[in-house]
Amino acid sequence: MMNRNRGAAKWIGFLLIFSLIFAGCSNGNKNEASPSASPAGSPNGSESASSGQEIDWKTVKADIRFVYPGTSESEKLFAENFKTAMKEKYPNVNIEFMYLSWADMEKKISVMISTGDVPDIATTQDVTNFVQMDGLEDLAPYMQREGSTVKTDSFLPGTLDYSTIDGKIYAAPATANAFNLMVNEKMLNDAGMKLEDLQTWEDVEKAAELMTKDGKYGFGYPLGVARFAFRVPFTAGYSNDLLVSDTSEASKAKYIELLNHFKKLEAFQPKAHLTWGYPEMFRAYSNGEVGMIPAGTFFSANVYSINPDIINVSRAISYPKGPSGSAAKTPVANSGYGIYKGSKNKEVAWRLIEELLSPEFNSTQAAILNISAEKATSLDEVIKKAEDIYPKAIDGHKRVIEDFLSIVDKSGVPMNTIVGQPEMETVVQDIMVKLVTNKLDTEEAYAEIKKGIDAVTAKYAK
Repeated sequence: MMNRNRGAAKWIGFLLIFSLIFAGCSNGNKNEASPSASPAGSPNGSESASSGQEIDWKTVKADIRFVYPGTSESEKLFAENFKTAMKEKYPNVNIEFMYLSWADMEKKISVMISTGDVPDIATTQDVTNFVQMDGLEDLAPYMQREGSTVKTDSFLPGTLDYSTIDGKIYAAPATANAFNLMVNEKMLNDAGMKLEDLQTWEDVEKAAELMTKDGKYGFGYPLGVARFAFRVPFTAGYSNDLLVSDTSEASKAKYIELLNHFKKLEAFQPKAHLTWGYPEMFRAYSNGEVGMIPAGTFFSANVYSINPDIINVSRAISYPKGPSGSAAKTPVANSGYGIYKGSKNKEVAWRLIEELLSPEFNSTQAAILNISAEKATSLDEVIKKAEDIYPKAIDGHKRVIEDFLSIVDKSGVPMNTIVGQPEMETVVQDIMVKLVTNKLDTEEAYAEIKKGIDAVTAKYAK
């Protein structure tokens, strides 16, 4: 089933409206941590809030390790600017950013958790597996404090659901993320098609074929990294009413259709895509070597430093409808911040999360990554800051933002979380490579994927 147990899709239709309406100012951080609902783990060198005594935020000392998988130059610059601002405000708090890629982060952090060498702040997307490891702190008690500037109602409707499991909140959302299809509209038009012609998977296949000429290709699927090899069929599957982890007999026909779709697209991709991760995919797209790529709201941040002009010819659309799909759908999640359960600096970590989610810093994050999850962040302020971040492509970037807000509004659905997904990603990557290189046909590929995914599902069901 495509519906999530923890949330509903109703919030998505309000995203654009709330982004425009809920402009406001931060309440400002308080100078006292409330003694009520204060989790264990007070900052090093400071007095514990749980003791009922006030924390002096001007003198509190802590060394904070912040896991940050920002891959683009603009994201790294944001991190360093935040670090500088916090050093001025909290002179004895030292922030060390741990730049771990999304692909490597979970594996490396799981080792750190198991050895007790735990960082403090987590940058999050899907929290499911970290919760399975008992690795993240419940943030609900922090949000319930009287003096907290981050409350459960601080977020756009439904965005908090993606980080909530069994009533516990494991991350505070910063931005809303959506996965979709990016199209080089100029290449598409030059091939004799228009954006509105892309309504079905067959249309995507046709456009990819027409764009494949003169050393250029129509489609780019990064198969070299398991995370992204999984994400592409995961994204397309929503538009065929299929969740990739669902290998039930009822979903078999939809699964076969999904595999056939990528089998057909293989003829219109450069052979190098078999070794691509996201950086290589974005570079090929930015250089006009491929006309369509599955990506998301993080698009501009990844292509601007390569070729800002590509933003001006790019459009974002929902992945078109599959043969058995009821409609084109866009899976929507969030990116946010959590606290690792083993952190010895939880009070300072929470204070820094409050700072990150203030309109000042959140608007910058949204300017980089397009859609804020915060009610208090003004869309006008986001666009104003985007002019400084993307000066050479601001018109195109504004249009891409409008595209994302539109597709989230019209076709957004809450993204499913999948227990054991990293292990499933490896299964899907291995079989998809064998499928597109003709080592397996679609029936054989489905059987192998089913076998691998069912084994992972069984492992976590115990």
